[in-house]
Formats: sequence, structure tokens, C-alpha cells
Amino acid sequence: MSDRFEHLEDPVVGERVQLGETSKGLKIRVAPTDRFREMSAMITFRYGSTDLGFDVAGSRHSSPEGVAHYLEHKLFEDDELHVFERFGQRGAQVNAMTGFGRTTYYFNATTSLEENLQDLLHLVSNAHLTDENVEKERGIIAQELRMYEDSPEYRGFFDLLRCFYREHPVRNPVGGTVESIQGIDVAELTACYDAYYRCGNAALAVAGPVDSDAVFELAEACALRAGEAPVSRCPEDLGPVQATSHERAMEIARPRVLLGFKERSLVEDVSARVTRDLVTRIWLDHVFGAASDVREELHRKGLVDDSLSASYTGDRAFGFAVLACESDEPDRAVDALRGALKAPCTIEESDLERVRRKMLGRYVRTFESVQPVAMGHGDEALEGLAPFGAVERMRSVTVDDVRARHAELCRDDSFASVVVRAD
Repeated sequence: MSDRFEHLEDPVVGERVQLGETSKGLKIRVAPTDRFREMSAMITFRYGSTDLGFDVAGSRHSSPEGVAHYLEHKLFEDDELHVFERFGQRGAQVNAMTGFGRTTYYFNATTSLEENLQDLLHLVSNAHLTDENVEKERGIIAQELRMYEDSPEYRGFFDLLRCFYREHPVRNPVGGTVESIQGIDVAELTACYDAYYRCGNAALAVAGPVDSDAVFELAEACALRAGEAPVSRCPEDLGPVQATSHERAMEIARPRVLLGFKERSLVEDVSARVTRDLVTRIWLDHVFGAASDVREELHRKGLVDDSLSASYTGDRAFGFAVLACESDEPDRAVDALRGALKAPCTIEESDLERVRRKMLGRYVRTFESVQPVAMGHGDEALEGLAPFGAVERMRSVTVDDVRARHAELCRDDSFASVVVRAD
């Protein structure tokens, strides 16, 4: 075994991972396994759409909405690398995604680990920005944003976030708006790239039939600059919701309903935050999961259908729970769903055990595909979270934890709803 890594094994499912770090501070996790023909590699940066301000050289830098997404697009425009052509010639798929709090670049392939990983690391280590290519990309991104604006799910979701938040940038679309991207130029993109694309703000995860020493050597040779990223500055926005309800009319076949609660407190400790996320998802599954009495009753009354979903999104600086569905009676559906959310939490030990088993099964299934393995290790490495802690966290949750979480989140002044009606 390589002495470049710390070697750990999950005592429950038997999966292994190797933890390392380059001389410039890039965190690495490698999950070598011969169970797959495919390999997956991803490098993730703690930089997303909500990172719109930071301090540099004693002054405050403020960014327009959409810079992180714009920068993701531009890194693929390396004239020397010809990204899609090079990966495609090797039968590999390469892509990237920008979210509220991070940006991830990844590839999936069956051969050529070293060539693909070298190109992926080169891709994120160089920003080839010119006035011409930045201006060219503006029209492409504007077209993408206009496409999203035709989606009732997209518009309704951000309407709800704007109800939740007065100031926090999570209320803004990840890609910005057609108007906001007009203020993005080479200087802006360069400033944000220099600030956030650093080894100390990134994590590399690779899974599949790979040589961990080869991964380490390529990561060590990566030209990504050393150092930590500046601390992002944004308002806490932990007060009551800005608006309790909102309506929008669109050309849709059936009305759409969205509702939920915003977090009113932040959790600094990463492990505690992950546990809070878990407990919230357990509560939501208990109330609205496929086998729940509440869901069956709402379905029987014709207020919701199989489109009903319940989710929780949490990060360092924000968190919210969202229910969404289509309904022919949206106003009654909002009232019924809110009533179900506000009802006393009656979860018992048998209910908790059922949901716990369901989630444990879901966790074990993540190891059946190479990309979720790499993504999970990458997320944990970026947050500094020890691997293979999921099972113990699930086992440690109690009925009292779920009831307390329900009481904490379900406050009247934390609630909002949105109805997208047929125009």
C-alpha cells in the first residue's frame, strides 16, 4: 500500500478509501475498486452562486449574480485543450455543474485514467480569458437563462426562495439573470478565479479501477495555485420570511404548488450540520414518503398526485425545506400540506426504524455506481468530514431528535408558499 495515503475501510459495507493531500494543500480521496469497469474523477471547489463578495487587499470585492456559472463555462473554452474533443476521442464524458455553494468538474471513462485526469486538472488550473471569448459566451449563457425562465418548476422554486430571503444571494438563480451577466467581464472573472480556484479551496476524488499513486502524482503536478480562498461575505438573513405567499401565471397544463420553511439558525460544525440535514430528511420522509398515511390521505382527496416531492437543502449560510407538486386545487393543496407540516410530530420508534432502514438501503446502493462514490468522497473531503460516518449518524438519530427538529423548523414566521397557476 502507498504511504502517501491514509487507508480507511467502512466496517459495514467493506468499501475502502485512501486519503491524501498534495504539497500545495489539494485534498485527495481515492476509492480503488475492481468492481467497476468505469472510473469517475471530480474536482470540487467551494465556490458557487452565493459567493458574491469577498475581501481582498484590504478592500471589498462585490460580484454580479452569475459569475461562478459564467466562469465554469469559460474554463471549458481553452483553445489549447479542446476539452470535449480530447475527452471524446478517448471515449470519456466530461462536464461540470455549478450550485449555490460549489462548482464541480468531472469525467467518467473506462480507459486512459492518466490522460483524462491530467486534462481535467489542466482544465481547472488555467483561465484563458479574453474580451472576445467572454463576450461570445455572454450570448450563449443568456440563451440558457431564457430557457430556464420558461420552466414553471424553476420559476416557482426561485419565487419561493425570494419569499424566504430578503437579502441572501441564495434567492438568486444560480446562473444569474440576462441583466446581471451584462456586468461580467474579463476583470471580474479573473478576480474570482484568482480568489477561489486554489488548492486549499478544492478537493479531488477518484473512484474505480485506478492506481492511487498515479492519481497522487498527477495531482501533485497540477498547476492549480496553492493557498486558501478568501472568506465569502453575505448577509445572514435569518429573520422571518420576506413574504408568506406569492402567485405567478404561466402557460402550463396544471397548477403547481411549492411551500416550505427556511432555517432561522446556522450550524458552524460540519458534522452537526450533516446530522441536522439527516434528521430533517427523516422527518420529511416520515410525513410525506411513499408509504406515509398523510400522503395517502392527500392523494385520496385528490389534492396531490405522484408528483409530490419533499426535500431539504442545507449549507453553511442557509437552509430550507421544500414541498412541491402539481394540483388541480392548488389553494386547498397549500392549506392541506401546511397543515401536515405544522401538525404535531407523532413519529414513534417503529416509524423511525422503518425510515432508517430505507435510508441505509439507499446509502448502500450509492456504492453500486462509480460516480456517486466519487461525488460522495469529494463532498466530504471538501467539508473536512471523515469518510464512512453515514451509518453511525443514522443509527444515532432518536425520536426526540426528529421531534425537536420539527419544532425548530416549523415556525409560522418561517413559512411561505407559491402557486404557479395556468395562464
